[in-house]
Amino acid sequence: MRAKKTRIGMRVLLALVAGLLLFSGCSSVVFDKEAVGEMKKVAVVLYTVPATIEYYDDPKDRKKSLLQIAAAVVYANNGQQSATLAQKFCIEELNRQKLGFQAISQAEMMNNSAYLKISNKWIATRQQQKAAAEAKKSGVMKALSMMSSLTGGKSKSPEGVGPKGMPEFGLAARWTVKSALTGGAAEISYIKDSIAALGVDGAIIINDQGFSFGCEICVGGSGSGSTHTAFLISIVDRNGNEVLGMREWFNIQPRSAAMLVYIINPLQQGSLFEGHGIKTAKVFAALYRKESK
Repeated sequence: MRAKKTRIGMRVLLALVAGLLLFSGCSSVVFDKEAVGEMKKVAVVLYTVPATIEYYDDPKDRKKSLLQIAAAVVYANNGQQSATLAQKFCIEELNRQKLGFQAISQAEMMNNSAYLKISNKWIATRQQQKAAAEAKKSGVMKALSMMSSLTGGKSKSPEGVGPKGMPEFGLAARWTVKSALTGGAAEISYIKDSIAALGVDGAIIINDQGFSFGCEICVGGSGSGSTHTAFLISIVDRNGNEVLGMREWFNIQPRSAAMLVYIINPLQQGSLFEGHGIKTAKVFAALYRKESK
């Protein structure tokens, strides 16, 4: 009888340990230390965020109330601004972290004519693909989509956007997929061509799936707001192989802004987006160093 109770107790303990591991907050799916260590210069060629950065209680679980849905109207289509600023400041902070490679600046990327030709090609292609997909939707599908956005609940596949002048290949449907790559042939083609055009050793891909506003100190959606996220980051080599793939999250960054009924002061949003990029780089750097040991 005692042996039976011991077995049951061990099963419960193992289940608890498994649960703790599942919700530990981060996981390294790929880390080829030798391949990454050989990279001296990289470029952040994809930094994908939701088309609208809005308020969520938990960046890992996109649920929102009716008040939060109403507030999101104010933020509509601020994603490109957030991606542009977050990418720029993320790159700068990555270089300050001295991880063994240098990331070329956003300005250097956007002044490279060979890269711009590739980038513009894929921006146009993605726009055509989205337009074709939207045209195929039936009236019922469009009505259901609208009903879903009006009644709240969890959004599983929001539209993704990238920094100004750069394409995107979609957001991860769930943070738990563990890779920033969405897996399409077009995505890999763009990444490989960008690496060659920019003359770098590899590419950093950031899929900021959970980028959203959050509450630092507030009551009823009013008080001090900031940003938080659950993001995925990968490094790809010249051959299109993923040599690093990690996921991580953070709950509120150092910069804050006034928030009233889930609405962040528009004049302070830019500062939050900059700080978000800095925090993302610092959190990744900490995980990178931990996994490098």
